[in-house]
Amino acid sequence: MAAENVRKHLMLSLGQKGFGETILGLRLASELRATGEQVFLLAHNSNLKLLEQFGTQRSIISSAGGPLLQLYISSCLESFEASSIILSDYFTTTLFFDRFGLNPQMLSSFGLPIIAIDTWDSDRTSQNMIDLLVGEQGARSLWPELIRPICPVPFLTPRPEARYYASLPRAVTVPRKIRKHLHHTLGVEESSRAVLFCTAEWQHPNYDSHGDAARRCAFALPLLVADYLARLGDKVHLVHVGPQPLDLKGRLDGRYHWLPPLRPPEFDTLVASMDLVLSANMSATTIAKAMASHVPVFVLQNSVKASSIEEAEAAMAGPLSPDLRKWLEDALPLFPFALWPLGYYRLITPLLQDNPYLTALDVAEILDEERVEAILHSLLFDSSARGDQKHRQKLYLDQVTALPSGAEALHTAIETSTATDGRPGRSLSVPA
Repeated sequence: MAAENVRKHLMLSLGQKGFGETILGLRLASELRATGEQVFLLAHNSNLKLLEQFGTQRSIISSAGGPLLQLYISSCLESFEASSIILSDYFTTTLFFDRFGLNPQMLSSFGLPIIAIDTWDSDRTSQNMIDLLVGEQGARSLWPELIRPICPVPFLTPRPEARYYASLPRAVTVPRKIRKHLHHTLGVEESSRAVLFCTAEWQHPNYDSHGDAARRCAFALPLLVADYLARLGDKVHLVHVGPQPLDLKGRLDGRYHWLPPLRPPEFDTLVASMDLVLSANMSATTIAKAMASHVPVFVLQNSVKASSIEEAEAAMAGPLSPDLRKWLEDALPLFPFALWPLGYYRLITPLLQDNPYLTALDVAEILDEERVEAILHSLLFDSSARGDQKHRQKLYLDQVTALPSGAEALHTAIETSTATDGRPGRSLSVPA
């Protein structure tokens, strides 16, 4: 590609206190760079740990600078003549604009196609579901007219439309010697099993934006996770990566190991060294990392809405154990969630219908004690069960790999956008 014909993209990564959306953007940026294209990143400073290897083509914006976003973008474009603007991602960008009272129409003033990584596939879930979560109607109604979406898989359903693209992390293989050393460093004996559980700042009970019910859920779920793991015996350890340690009150008798957020290379190695990844976020990017590295995955969710133990028991159609009843006393009221502790059950459930993503992992309700314990035991100690899930992972990843690349989806979206009266995209749907 001749230098004068090199495509250049300005990527906005404005997500705060969570790494998933930024990781998806950086993955696409890396792919574009590998094809000879250039990407300049304007990122929120909460993502600095992820940006260490991105290089010098970047600028940082803090929350204090949020109201001046238009000036930041203008400054970036003065030094970097981009031919498109990429939002990483659609939803977190709308939240950023809403938080600072910014008009999304501002983006169109730059005269460039606006492509959005749409992690929630707004065209399928319906824009109304996104609307429930952001902004004033006047401002948010502009978004579908401004952007062209591209949809990363996993966790979205791999579909034939051109906007769906493969967004897989690199596979990591850890030699047995390094895995053994890492486990030893963590305090996990060679004969024991290590379960990885990750949290972001917004998953802790002191997060400012939580309501009372979400704060209760943020505090209570790790206690339940620890209780379930403790029932499996003293050979099971919980490795937790998050911004602060969990208050597990001695539930695992020294078998809880906390690590602060890691740089991507170290985190990838850690994931590949685990015996199991346990998550309460159905859409977590860590799940895809685990699949790519052939590590079994178990996801906990909750479909029960209950304000009393009796309501929870009725919903489960059976008696709860004394331990679970005691946990519920502090956890109530209980609300449905597929993304703990925010909820998002109504948003995510439609995305899981006929989605082969579910075939590649195991899922259970947090109150289904028998199923949770059975899956935990089998994925940790039964080689046949572990092998079966790894086989299901491979079949799913083969489907994902058959999709267009991120660069191909992006180019199609840009071409569709500029073909519409020579202006940025005017419809949320991108034809195949």
